[in-house]
Amino acid sequence: MERRQHPRIQLPFLVELQHPSIGKLRSIARDISEGGVFVHFENIAIKPGAKVKLTLLNPTDVENHPTPTVEMVVRRVEDNGIGLEFVNKTSRHLWQSVERLREELQVGRDYFQVYQSAIVVNEAEQILLVQQYGKWMFPGEYLIVGEDWQSAIKGFLVTNFSLKNLVAEKILGIDSTGGNGLPEAAVLKVFHLIKADSASFTMAERYKSYRWVSSIRGLEEITFASDDLRQIAADILKPKVSEDADIA
Repeated sequence: MERRQHPRIQLPFLVELQHPSIGKLRSIARDISEGGVFVHFENIAIKPGAKVKLTLLNPTDVENHPTPTVEMVVRRVEDNGIGLEFVNKTSRHLWQSVERLREELQVGRDYFQVYQSAIVVNEAEQILLVQQYGKWMFPGEYLIVGEDWQSAIKGFLVTNFSLKNLVAEKILGIDSTGGNGLPEAAVLKVFHLIKADSASFTMAERYKSYRWVSSIRGLEEITFASDDLRQIAADILKPKVSEDADIA
């Protein structure tokens, strides 16, 4: 049996469910199979055997013409959702459309995870470095699909470091390297320059240690996770060296 070169991903879809007892509700469908689909709800008031209508709300992401609303039957009800079964040939169309898209998208070829790094500069013109697994880096986390990127990175910094007055000034760089030989590990890295007030700074438990660095000399003894991170830090601190040289 030939193994696929790239692993596939299970795509979530926004759907609308209709039934007289619940009206119209929107939620996420994930586990789609040829026989049916599982839709995530919490404590939904509906019983097995009920006939419902399901509409895929993002049909343009599947194909160029609208996907019809289809009739389905509730087969099981769980605490976190309901299992629906297709009941006719028309409803199979939803499955066929979704399956084609899932077969086309491949992790590492069409799909990246997005990781946002924050190059935080405080009121003293120092940059924040954090240590994890023995290496130094900029704080950051993966972007969840559907999140606003700026709200996500600012929320991360507030929650983990108690930083205030955050201003996302610009993107310093984007890197799509890595993942060779392991396509499912493909990551798009985005480096944001963010100004912040660090007067109430506290460090997140997820990191072993931290440093506020103010000069290129302060980078020499630091073991970075990659040379690219060292270069970004040095580029941010270079203007201060030039100003000091002019004064001398």
